[in-house]
Amino acid sequence: MPETTFHIPGLLTQDDADAVMFELQDLSCVNQVDVNLGGHTAWVSHTNMIAPEDIAAALQEAGYEARVQSA
Repeated sequence: MPETTFHIPGLLTQDDADAVMFELQDLSCVNQVDVNLGGHTAWVSHTNMIAPEDIAAALQEAGYEARVQSA
């Protein structure tokens, strides 16, 4: 199962973290989500049926710029 970490610079408050968590959990093909408010990141476990770029696009639509964080 692929795992992708996203850097989300706009992740500033607990409300932001909750919004990102809910947005990610609502995506089909996403299995687990962990949002790190202090690190401005979100870790996502997902199937191969959804690309990291599609996850980032969904976050962008919700108002949160997100980019895949390199290892």
